[in-house]
Amino acid sequence: MRKIMITFALMLGTFCSFGQSIDTAALHLLQRSWDKLAAMENISYRMSTVDTMIRRNQLIVNWTKVDGAIKRDAYWHIRTENNSEFLVRGDTLYKKENSDAQSVTFTTDWERHKFGAFNIYNILGTERPVVTDYITSIKFVVDPSNQFYIIQEWYKLDSGNQESQSILRYNRYFIDKKTLLPFRRLQYGKRLKEGKEAVDSYDFSAVIKQEKSQFNINAFFNTPALREKERFEFLKLGSKAPTLSARNVRTDQILNLDSFKGKIVVLDFWYLSCMPCRTVMPILEKLQKKFGKERVVVIGINVRDTDAKEIVRFLDERKLSYAQFYQVGQLLASDYKLQAFPTTLVLDGKGNVRLTEIGWGDNTELKLEQAIKKEL
Repeated sequence: MRKIMITFALMLGTFCSFGQSIDTAALHLLQRSWDKLAAMENISYRMSTVDTMIRRNQLIVNWTKVDGAIKRDAYWHIRTENNSEFLVRGDTLYKKENSDAQSVTFTTDWERHKFGAFNIYNILGTERPVVTDYITSIKFVVDPSNQFYIIQEWYKLDSGNQESQSILRYNRYFIDKKTLLPFRRLQYGKRLKEGKEAVDSYDFSAVIKQEKSQFNINAFFNTPALREKERFEFLKLGSKAPTLSARNVRTDQILNLDSFKGKIVVLDFWYLSCMPCRTVMPILEKLQKKFGKERVVVIGINVRDTDAKEIVRFLDERKLSYAQFYQVGQLLASDYKLQAFPTTLVLDGKGNVRLTEIGWGDNTELKLEQAIKKEL
């Protein structure tokens, strides 16, 4: 019986699931490194990130360096190269423009994904490494310098759709052999986007300092913290939609919102490379067909792209027939308070704003349809 149990355990460790190749020694090393970091009460570190993108054969590289200090279950503090300071406590972000600033602002509405790149826990992930269904392989890779344990984690490729298809996805972890602490993670992805190769690479590396952090949380709050203005400011519900200057991509006709008085107007602000925008567009097409142009008019406003033929080709490929405009006026973004895309507005028969929907979510279609029905 004991032999059977041992054999079963070995089989389970070697074949965690069908199609997976897991080196359990590599996985256990990742877990040991994660456990060691997670057990540290205070961490002081210097971190650099390199964000590389290749789009349409154009290379875009962004470098960032920060100094960080973490007190477990208490706070996380980072200082950027321009001496801006950020302090996270719970779900609140506190900010100082620079180390000598006399004011502190705070908000609970902040981009956690963006700041997460500068957290040393992000190198191995915020949760203890385990084998999941989307991992196909975890293996050691030879390190020519003999300084690190290098472990490569391969991911399943996305099945693909008309927008993009995965070609390659992996994480490569570097664990310091002397300390067993994480040093670096290279996250790499390559895919076909609209038939052209696109690459995203995120390279995080961090050095844990031996000296104690000089951060003084009491000195940070040298003045009372003031609430920051919320990131997204909308047009007020019930306010009149500003006038628009835009040109129809097919007919060159100039847009005149006043010509739609008495009808419900859905305005959708978008651009070609915006993936959430593309997700919303079939929903808008569906709503236009459902309610008919006699009662509801859906209007797309492309805010960035300048080639009408390229826009029309995109629309025809996706069989999107509702009205589309481009060549917007310079004051469009400020007049309509556009800060993220897509931004979709529902206007009543008098041209007043009745709904503002930013981005896309599972309930976006329901919210738009309910707003339209309410006005009808």
